[in-house]
Amino acid sequence: MTPARVLVADDDRLARAIFADALREVGHDVAVAANGVEALARLEAEPFDLLLTDLLMPEMDGLELLERAKQQFPALDVIVLTSVSTAEPAVRALRGGAFHYLVKPLDPEALQLEVHRCLENRRLMAENAELRRYQQLLGAAQRITACLELDRLRPLAVDTLAAHAQADAALLFRPATDRPGLELLAARNLSTAQGTHLAELLWDRHGAAVLPATEPLAADDLGALIPASDAGLRHIEHALFVPLRREGALLGVALLLRRDEHRAFSAAHARDAAFLGESVALALENAERYQQAQWIAHLDALTGLYNARHLEHVVDREIRARLNTTTPFSVLFMDLDHFKRVNDTHGHQIGSRVLVEMSRLLRRHTRETDVLIRYGGDEFVVILPDADTETAVRAAERIRVAVEGHRFLSREGLELRLTLCCGVSSWPRHAATREDMIHRADMAMYHGKKAHRNAVYEYDTLPPAPAAAPVVLPLHTPD
Repeated sequence: MTPARVLVADDDRLARAIFADALREVGHDVAVAANGVEALARLEAEPFDLLLTDLLMPEMDGLELLERAKQQFPALDVIVLTSVSTAEPAVRALRGGAFHYLVKPLDPEALQLEVHRCLENRRLMAENAELRRYQQLLGAAQRITACLELDRLRPLAVDTLAAHAQADAALLFRPATDRPGLELLAARNLSTAQGTHLAELLWDRHGAAVLPATEPLAADDLGALIPASDAGLRHIEHALFVPLRREGALLGVALLLRRDEHRAFSAAHARDAAFLGESVALALENAERYQQAQWIAHLDALTGLYNARHLEHVVDREIRARLNTTTPFSVLFMDLDHFKRVNDTHGHQIGSRVLVEMSRLLRRHTRETDVLIRYGGDEFVVILPDADTETAVRAAERIRVAVEGHRFLSREGLELRLTLCCGVSSWPRHAATREDMIHRADMAMYHGKKAHRNAVYEYDTLPPAPAAAPVVLPLHTPD
C-alpha cells in the first residue's frame, strides 16, 4: 500500500493517539487536530490525502468540517467516526461527500483496513481519470492526424491545443521564410492583428530560446512586455510555447496563452501540449505533402501549365465565388492551326518543344491572375477572372497576334510559323454552368477551325445552327 498523508481530527486525546498510532504502524504520515477549527487550518496549510474526523467536536463539529473541507478541497477523501448509534448522522455524512463512516469503539485493525480500502479506491479513481484523459488525448490526436487539408487543420490544431491545455487563447505560426518575423497561420480568441503583434513581442524576447527547443517552454509575467496602449492584450499574463518538430526540423510553433487571473500552465498541461504537438507536426507534414501531391496532379508534365483536371476545379470555383454577384469571368479555348504538320514534318520531339514555347508565349501575354491550362495535345485554355466578354476578346486577339508574329524554335534555326483559333465564352452572359462555359468556348473555337482559322470568335456571334431538314413521309395508299 502506498503511504498517504492523513489528518486525524478528534477532541478525545486518547482516541487521537490510538488512531494515529494505528495508521503510523502501517506506514502513513499522520497529523492530528483537537477540533474542527484546528483541522481546517491544517488542511489549508498543507496537503492531505485523507481526513479522519469525529462527528461530535467543540467549536466546529465533524459535519461542518466535512462540508467546508469538501468545498475547499474536492479531491480530499473523508472518513467519519461516530459514537452515535442512530443512522441519521451517518446518512448526512455520506450525502455530504464522506467516503464511509465508522462507529466507535473502533478496533485499530478495522481502521487500518478501512483506510486501505479508501486509499485503494482513490488510486483506482485516479487511474481511471488518467486513462480517460489519455483516451481523450488519443482521440484528439487521431482527429488531428486524419486531417489533410491545411485550411481545416490549422484552426483544428489551435482549438484542440487550447482546449486540452485550458488556454484562454492560442496562436499557430511559423518563422517567415521570405522576411524577418513571423507568419501567423491560425488564431483562437484573438484577431489576426492582435495575434501577429503579440507573437512578435514574445518572439523578440523568447524566440532565441524557442528555436532550438524540443519541449514546451513557459513564459510568465508577460504584462511587462505588453505596452499599456494595447488594451486588448494587457490581460495576457502566461504563455506556453509548443515547438512543432518533425525529424528535428521546426515546422511551426503553437503559442498558448492565459489571462492574469489564472494560474500559470502546469507541468501536466505542458505534457499534454507536447503530446498533441507531435500529432500537429505530423499532420502539418502530411498535409503539406498531400497539398504538393494534389498540386502536382493538376500540372501538365510537359509545359508546367495546369492540366484539364484543374480546369474543372477553377471554373467551379469562379462560379461559386460569383453566385451572389454579377461580376463576370471568361474562358478562352485555343487550338493551334495545322499542328499535325509540325509533328509529321519534324517529329514529335520538335512538336513537344513547340508546345513548351507556346506555354511561355502565353505566360508573356496574360495577367498574373489568369489561369493557364494545357487542355490536351495542342489545345490550351485561359481563364480570365473578372473579365467580361469584350475584355476577353481583346485578350484573345492579343494572344492570336502574338502567336501569328512569333517564330517558333528560331534558336534552333527552324523559324516555324503557326496560328491559332480561339473561342470565347463568359459568365453569366453565355453560360451558367461549368459544362456550358467550357463547351461553348470550345464550340466558338471549332467554328473558327471550320471557317478560315487564325481567328477569334465569341460564342454569341456564332451563326445559328441550320435547322434539321424536314422528314417527308410517303403517302399511305391502301392496298
